[in-house]
Amino acid sequence: MNETIVSISVKVYTFLLPISWVALAITILVLIPMALFKRTRAQAGIGLFIASWLFGITTWTLGATITFATYGWIIFLIGFFTMGVGVVPIAIFAAFISLKSLSLGASLILMVIVVFGCRYGGLALTESTDSY
Repeated sequence: MNETIVSISVKVYTFLLPISWVALAITILVLIPMALFKRTRAQAGIGLFIASWLFGITTWTLGATITFATYGWIIFLIGFFTMGVGVVPIAIFAAFISLKSLSLGASLILMVIVVFGCRYGGLALTESTDSY
């Protein structure tokens, strides 16, 4: 049963990852340059905010998969019921301590930075155009 859940989680993550890479490319190549101009700043902010949700779902799915595969149901449920996002910090801990994978832990941290950077950056861009 546990192997099936992990397998499904990995398939969902592998489906979301290429979509997130395309969204990241669009963010860097289109949305950030759009943010430089007053006329398109609000649209860039909305795009960044929407992209942050895709990045967040991808990060959460990887975190949930690592947490569940490493520690099982109990810790997964504790992480899930910690505002729903507790699985990601647990997965970062698991990557560094239990799995001894520096690259996986660093990737998760970078993903979290991208999520919140896009989310708050998008909000800031959208709010900055309201004052004009």
